[in-house]
Formats: sequence, C-alpha cells, structure tokens
Amino acid sequence: MKVRIIITLYIGLAGLLTFISTGWLTSWHPMASWLTAGLALAGLAWAGARQPAMQPTSTAPEQDKQGAGQNQAHCQRCMQPGESWSGTVLDQLRLSLLIADAGGHIEYTNESWETLTGRARTETVGQSLWTFLHPEDAAGVSWGCRRVAQGEVPEFCQEVRVLDARRRPVWVMLRARPCALVTPESGKLAVTLEEITRRKRLDEQLRSTRHYVNTLLSNVPGMVYRCRYDPSYTMEFISDGCMELTGYEPDDLIENRRLAYASLIHPEDRAFVWTQVQVHVEKRAAYQVSYRITDATGRVRWVWEQGRGVYSSHGELLAVEGFITDVSERKGAEERAKRKMWFEARTGLTSKAIFDALLSWSLHLTRMGGPVAAVLLVELPQATAEIERLGLERFEQALTLQARRLVPAAGPGAVCAYLGHHQFAVLTSDFRHLGQARAAADARELLPLVSRMAQGLLDALMEPVRLDGQNERIDVVVGITLTSPRYNDPDALLASAQKAARAAAELGNGHCEFAEE
Repeated sequence: MKVRIIITLYIGLAGLLTFISTGWLTSWHPMASWLTAGLALAGLAWAGARQPAMQPTSTAPEQDKQGAGQNQAHCQRCMQPGESWSGTVLDQLRLSLLIADAGGHIEYTNESWETLTGRARTETVGQSLWTFLHPEDAAGVSWGCRRVAQGEVPEFCQEVRVLDARRRPVWVMLRARPCALVTPESGKLAVTLEEITRRKRLDEQLRSTRHYVNTLLSNVPGMVYRCRYDPSYTMEFISDGCMELTGYEPDDLIENRRLAYASLIHPEDRAFVWTQVQVHVEKRAAYQVSYRITDATGRVRWVWEQGRGVYSSHGELLAVEGFITDVSERKGAEERAKRKMWFEARTGLTSKAIFDALLSWSLHLTRMGGPVAAVLLVELPQATAEIERLGLERFEQALTLQARRLVPAAGPGAVCAYLGHHQFAVLTSDFRHLGQARAAADARELLPLVSRMAQGLLDALMEPVRLDGQNERIDVVVGITLTSPRYNDPDALLASAQKAARAAAELGNGHCEFAEE
C-alpha cells in the first residue's frame, strides 16, 4: 500500500511539473521539459526497484504458502554443507562441529575444529572421522555412530582422544546425533567435540593423590573413617585398614550395606562410647575413648579411637572424622600387669624387677670377693598338660597355692619371684637356718646346704593342692646354680639355672640338678 501511494505521488508531481513547464518555466529555460520528464522516469524507476512486478492476485492462504516455499528453499540453500556456512553463527561456537555421513566421512567442519586440532578445514573435509581418532578409540566411536545413523539409539556419547596436526592426543567429549539441519532420511550425523584435556589432567592428579593417600593410610596401623553423627556410626569413608582391624571389607560398613559399625562395639560399651562422642562433639572438642569390638571371627579386641566433628563455615555439623586402632596388646599387657601385681600381693613374692636388681648386686659382690649366693629355679615342667587337664583358671589357682608354699619353704632371708612361663626363682646367701654359721666364700661349702634347701622346696611343692574339693598333684623340678665371677650378667646366671632345671626334668618329677661348674 505504501509503495502505491509513493508511485501515485511521483506521477502527480511529474504531471504538475509538465504543466508548469509548458508555460513560464519553458520560457525561462528550454531544458525544463526534459528535466521534468527525467524526474518522472527516475521516480518510476525507484518505485519499481522497491516493488517487484505485480503478480496476479491470489488469496491470502496461497500467498502464505508461496512465502513458506520461498523460505524453505532459502533454508535448504543455507543448509548445504560447505563454504556456504562461512561466517555464520556456527563458526562462533566454541564446540567443534562436524557434519558426517553414516560412514563417518566429514562433509563440514566449523572453525573451532581448526583451533582444536590445528588441521585446516580443506584438509579435513572428505576424510574419515576415524582417521583423526586415537587407534584405541576409533573402533568404539565407529560402532556408536553407526548405531545412531541407523536409528538404533538417539545419541552416542564417549570420552575419546583426537589426534591433532602433530599427532598428539587431545581428550574430547564426543557426542553424535542425527543431523537436524537436513532431512532425517539422509543419515547425516552432527558430531560435537568438547575439549576436556584439562579436566582429564585434573582427574589424573586427583586419582594420583587418592592413590598416595590410600597408600599412606594403608600403612597406618588402624583405620581412618568419616561417618555421620548418628548412633549407628553410618560410615561415609573407611580406609583399607578396616579389613585388618575388623575382618570386614570397607564396603561392608559404608552406608551400613552389610552391617553398621556400631553393631561391632561390645554391647556393654556401646552406650558409653556414644555418650562420649556426643559430649565432645557438642563441645566441639576432640574425643578419645577405648572400648571393645567383636571382629568378623568373633574375637574381642580392645580399640582406641580419636575423633572430632567436622563443621561448615556456617557452623553446621557435617560429619565426624577420626582414627581407630587396635590396642589389644597394650590392654593385654595392662591386664597381665594387674594380674601379676595381684598375684604377688596374694603370694608374698617379690616383683621380677626387684629380683633382677638383687641378683645383679649379689653377682657383683661375688666378683668383689664377697659371699657366694645360690639361685634355685623352680619349674613346673608339665604346665601345658596340666592346663589342658585342669583348665586355665584352675591351674592358675594351683599356681597361686604353690607360690604361697614357696616363700616359707625357702627360709628367712631368701628372695622369691615369679619369672613367668611357670617358673619361680629363689635367691639366698643366708643359710644359717640350715646350720651355716657364717657366709660362705667357697662354693664347695654350700653344695650340701643348697641340696638340703632344694629338697625342702621339692617336698613342700610336691604336696597335693586342693582344688574344688579335690587333691591335685603338680610336677616340680629344681635347677641350681651359684654366683661366680665367670658369669658376665644375671641373664647368664639364670640361663645356667634353667639349663639345670631342664636336666632335672629329664630325670622326672621331684628331681633337682646343679648347673655344670
């Protein structure tokens, strides 16, 4: 409509100028009529350039249909792969875009392909996509793209390596889908390549760091953990030391897949442990606690745990992290020490540490020309068999009764100690209760006295012991040695007495033997 109005105005203007030119204007200049005609023609020419030749009139639907056909033809021309896409928006993409046929032959690439690989588009178009992939990845990509082209899957996605112009691998995320820019029946593929080399490098560094941490943690005697703040100890992470400590694989305990860690804690300790954790976490303090667990084999172990809460920057409790290690050996040593102290208190025996000091002092006096002392090692040679026959608890009762007999039988001035391994030791240099008026400086004077003393010990210890209303006999032998300058230290002196005791045991119950001097 606007074009028609403009044409009408130009024609009217031309006519007006023609009319005027026939009058006074032509008299002013003879070229005025030609100028007027030129303006009219110019106006018509400009209007013709703005409006194509009139088409036969048609209805509105027909006009829309014709316009759609023209737009479709225009799009088809633009969608032809090749140089016609130069300078389009596809070249502005950071993703590398390829158009390939079902066989993988490349028909188009955008400029990002050149940036990614350093290969010119003219070098790439017409080549097979597989030739630009790492040999280990080419077969998988070919199989996946073929499935997409055949309509078996809507998309194929895989991390692969593209070889750049210098044959160096570049990690990319490759995605292949049917090309939407052409007809679906064409079998064309639109392939995008997103570089992920930096991410892969970071992943490798992360894996290397995790491997280092796991190697470090595997050498720690225990397990490191991270768990939720709940009574079940719901584990989120456990180091490999879990297997050695509990007998279970870490995956058995993570997220309580097989069992919760709390179920391993001894029922008598469970409430105590959870209370200790709560008290310290609420105070944002580290906690340390010892308790018992039952491992996969049913064995009860003492463990020591140290941990604390982990909080966000806003003060929100995220998890509890800590370390758990086996202290059964230490706890066992503590228990043995307590039982030994109790044993010594009930029997009147001297501790081994004091006995060793006195033995060292006696040996020193003998070297300095002082009196000779006697060491009598009392051994229960059938202890292992007796434990199996009586049971450990009843055998220890018998051992206690024997120790009570030992002190009075050794006589005044004697020092008695339990050496362990079912062996007692007696140290004395005072034989006055046996008729010796003075301290002996010669070992030969002591031999008959020490023999009488050893026999008195055997007589006392071979008497039956009363256990649960029954009399039980315990085999006993004695090995004897005397302090002498030829012994370098107390250990050598005791070793000589133990050798003599073994010789007595070979002779049978109730025998005593002197060490070979």
